[in-house]
Amino acid sequence: MSDEILHEDIDATADAAALESAATKLRAFEDVVFGKDVLRISGSVERGVGSPYAKMTDHQKAHYAALERLVAAEKAVADATAAHAKAHADHEVAAKAAHDAEQAATESE
Repeated sequence: MSDEILHEDIDATADAAALESAATKLRAFEDVVFGKDVLRISGSVERGVGSPYAKMTDHQKAHYAALERLVAAEKAVADATAAHAKAHADHEVAAKAAHDAEQAATESE
């Protein structure tokens, strides 16, 4: 059982590192293509007419879209991993409570 938990911890750590990596790749792409001082609205590059985003080539837009999907997918994996860890912890607590209740019932007989 502890071996399984160890693997889950390693997987969660790897997922967190991958999320940082995808976000870092996206930011590096933005810095190279748009410049470090590009206008951002709520953290996202402005995409209006005449913006640096609108001036990208089709290949750059495809690359940018792929990086955005990667960031979103890695966030979804991290969220699912966190939900799994919570469900696992909840299960452990419930199993212990059930065991303790069974013990108490057996001792009271």
